[in-house]
Amino acid sequence: MSYQELADKWIKGSGEEYLDVNPADKDQVLAKIKLFTKDDVREAINKAISKFDEWARTPSPKRGSILLKAGELMEEEAKDFALLMTLEEGKTLKDSMAEVTRSYNLLKFYGALAFKLGGKTLPSADQNTRIFTIKEPLGVVAAITPWNFPLSIPVWKVAPALAAGNAVIIKPASKTPLIVAKFVDILHKAGLPEGVINLVVGKGNEVGDVIVTDNNIAAVSFTGSTETGKRIYKLVGSKDRMTRIQLELGGKNALYIDKSADLTLASELAVRGAFGLTGQSCTATSRVIVHKEVYSQFKQKLLERVKRWKVGPGTEDVDMGPVVDESQYKKDLQYIEVGKNEGAKLIYGGNTLGGKGYFLEPTIFEGVSKEMRLFKEEIFGPILSVTEVKSLDEAIDLVNAVDYGHTAGIVATDIRAINEFVTKVEAGVIKVNKPTVGLELQAPFGGFKNSGATTWKEMGEE
Repeated sequence: MSYQELADKWIKGSGEEYLDVNPADKDQVLAKIKLFTKDDVREAINKAISKFDEWARTPSPKRGSILLKAGELMEEEAKDFALLMTLEEGKTLKDSMAEVTRSYNLLKFYGALAFKLGGKTLPSADQNTRIFTIKEPLGVVAAITPWNFPLSIPVWKVAPALAAGNAVIIKPASKTPLIVAKFVDILHKAGLPEGVINLVVGKGNEVGDVIVTDNNIAAVSFTGSTETGKRIYKLVGSKDRMTRIQLELGGKNALYIDKSADLTLASELAVRGAFGLTGQSCTATSRVIVHKEVYSQFKQKLLERVKRWKVGPGTEDVDMGPVVDESQYKKDLQYIEVGKNEGAKLIYGGNTLGGKGYFLEPTIFEGVSKEMRLFKEEIFGPILSVTEVKSLDEAIDLVNAVDYGHTAGIVATDIRAINEFVTKVEAGVIKVNKPTVGLELQAPFGGFKNSGATTWKEMGEE
């Protein structure tokens, strides 16, 4: 099936046409997408409503079997999924394959959990009474997903929802609809009844608003920017119907290099965390905070490592692909100028790389203070700020001195420093001698402060 045929099969909007292009080659159009109108979205919601009761009555082991089968089919087609992801989003084939692997394992994980869905039996004070609980599906639920993890995030939202017996409206980012269409196709090949999941594609402030304000939507799960997440939170709260909401939002994640750190490891983790996935991850390392006793040595190793970081089309043997599109490309360039104007020192990169794609050099600034925008604001690109500190206490204060709390990391061998860091840092996930990026599907994930609503976690059994 061609990419255009895939789009025509599953993305059935009647609105304006959108060109889905390869960010590594702006001249390559993958497919022409018909965006959804508000009426198209309402039709999709009504279709989900009509199929909900049938799906909810389907025994959970049977629902789980469909998800397990979908995971097997995705694994069989892993190379095709990875190539499409690289062409549509821009990440390297290696990174795309890792995301596909996570995605089919998520399908298998939640498929298996569906076999043991159940409530609890509890004792009663009355010997003639038995108390038990039953887990029931919510109804029609909405998943609104971003472009940076265009397959794994849709899967980790949709799979548990389907396992629990809900019908689903899935709205991916308009930059990456094809990979989600291929996911929907796999679900149907595995036996999912038509109409249980409905794919809608369109502008967030149009079709997204219709979804989150519809009183038939029982729950909304959103991953994206903090600004949009706050707006959705208000819209959902204004509805007549009480609606469950889950939000995963922006980040400004820090990696602290302690004076006890292995500096070769530290430089590797900093580069991978900052420039892997082109820095386009809510868990990316945007700030590195370094103890003064090892600052010079770390800086030298950091620059040595980043000089070996290869940039180019994700289909080639490279470490970093293009920025996802023109708007993000321009935003990254603006932040490079912001850093220069604020007085930070550019010590590596900062240039465009030309060609037909949105390619930037990995960029590193030093001398970044906590008052600077470069230190405080989410950028979502391959731009790293480096800050020197005199003590562990100062480092922890700076890690916490932002409005976000997704992930944080420490590189150290001093167990006392590690324990103090883990105890005092305000983040949903804290890594020790690991990059700030990277999660495990069996563990719950969610951020603090403006990184999430702190209502419900994602992944894991929750």
